[in-house]
Amino acid sequence: MPNYKNVVLFYNTDSGQSKKGRQLEPITAHFEKQGIPLKIIKFPVPGEDIEKIIDKVSIEKADLIIAAGGDGTISLISNKLINSKIPLGILPLGTGNLLAQELQIPLNLEKALSLITADHPKTIMMDTIKLDDRSCLLNISVGITPKVMKKTQAKEKQRYGIFAYVVNFIQQFLGLKLHRYFVEYDNKNITFRASEVLITNGQSTGVENLKWSDNIAINDGRLDLFIINATNIMDVIRLVFSIFTKNNERNDVMKYIQFSNYCRIETQTPIPTQADGDTIGETPVEIRILPESLKVIVGENFKHKL
Repeated sequence: MPNYKNVVLFYNTDSGQSKKGRQLEPITAHFEKQGIPLKIIKFPVPGEDIEKIIDKVSIEKADLIIAAGGDGTISLISNKLINSKIPLGILPLGTGNLLAQELQIPLNLEKALSLITADHPKTIMMDTIKLDDRSCLLNISVGITPKVMKKTQAKEKQRYGIFAYVVNFIQQFLGLKLHRYFVEYDNKNITFRASEVLITNGQSTGVENLKWSDNIAINDGRLDLFIINATNIMDVIRLVFSIFTKNNERNDVMKYIQFSNYCRIETQTPIPTQADGDTIGETPVEIRILPESLKVIVGENFKHKL
């Protein structure tokens, strides 16, 4: 068992699968059984901003930080750990849990806890994404997805899980329009019309066994940009089929490029933007990659980049 002496747990009581804080009891029981001291920071707190709560916590003396929540929670907490040597442990209590899927972390709470307190936890240095004045871990998108996420309430996610997103996606899809994008990446410029632009750091789409591309890795020093052009139900079916068959290069529904430095996205009119499941504002946005900048505990089956 690792010699943890100062562990800080950030616990989001409003995460999709947190069950209004009831998951905290088995978490604390596990660490008590292991004899590991645990400092618990619960949020959100009424009247206070989550980021301000996190910023107030000193972690300089911590030898492990744990994020219990969804992708947005983990992303916010990771901001304190970028370019530090403090490892991040993840307890996936969110609705989608894309990052946990990407890192092969069990979605079962007991198994995820055992992974963190194993004798020799497996860690990697993963790439992160710099977005204006914050960092994120897995993806950024502009278009329909941010609208869906903004529309989906915490109560819906806790009650219906990922199906809450599906219902709101259908509602948003009925009024879907193409927008003109101006994208600059690694000193190249492209202009196009699309329904969505996605920048991802990993393969996970949120659907088990459905991955964006086998060429993507969360620690390969690159980010992957998908241009999605879907305006009706047949386009969505073709999109899913192209992802399933990994035919990302020769279809008119989705185009795929990679970059290794920066990307700037502008639109004719401001369009909502999301990062790691949280809406963060509107275009324009500028993204930079921070290679191998976060130490994170991963699952035993996680495979390093080739």
